[in-house]
Amino acid sequence: MSSNIILFVCGATTFLFVFGWFKAAAIVVFKLELSKNSTNGVWKKLLQVFFVDLFICIIGVIGTGIIFVSIFNLFH
Repeated sequence: MSSNIILFVCGATTFLFVFGWFKAAAIVVFKLELSKNSTNGVWKKLLQVFFVDLFICIIGVIGTGIIFVSIFNLFH
């Protein structure tokens, strides 16, 4: 494997780790909000959150991987 692929995977993993940490905190907040409000429309809201998170993960993984490889190539 070339160093560019390894760096791309490293950048993607870094993004997913940080985003996962953020989502863990968001789940705690969502549980608190869910306990205060009624459960009407919760599945629609969860589906919207899923698609937004999926889009963020796709863009973030690709973007962070490209940034790691670009910085490496810039200084290498």
